Amino acid sequence: MFMTQISKILKDSDVVTTLLLFAIASIIYSGTGTDAKDWVFPLMACFSLFAISAFFLVKSISKIITGKIVPDLEIDVEQIPSIINVIFFSFFIFIFLLLLFASGFWIASLALLWVSIAYFNPDNNIKTIVKSFVVSLISCLIAYVVFTHIFYVPFPESRLFG
Repeated sequence: MFMTQISKILKDSDVVTTLLLFAIASIIYSGTGTDAKDWVFPLMACFSLFAISAFFLVKSISKIITGKIVPDLEIDVEQIPSIINVIFFSFFIFIFLLLLFASGFWIASLALLWVSIAYFNPDNNIKTIVKSFVVSLISCLIAYVVFTHIFYVPFPESRLFG
């Protein structure tokens, strides 16, 4: 009976949101350093996530106490293709982070954009794959010119080849 209650509680979206936001905020907080760049954005994002997770924690506790837990995280069969797409895209993001470290921002961005457009395009043939590469290349070139030559934004460079 106890495990059934825990299972029901963990199927409530507010409880899961609380746990995930708290975990993400903890990871962000553990990665901040003493450098001046770590003072503004990472800490602001971290404390914002902690505040949101505290709000959801209060909401979740009140739902548990009042017995108004709604197990709304049930997976239907028709949701499985969407879940697979999310898993693949998460894998693409992981590869992007590895490429970002190895080859720098622009090559990694080109690869992520190309693979994402090609994967999510319903027509998978050579012509659409080439079109997706051309669109990705043009988008990255325009972004490169705008952000590096007009706004002078520094981007991560390759740590292996630079």
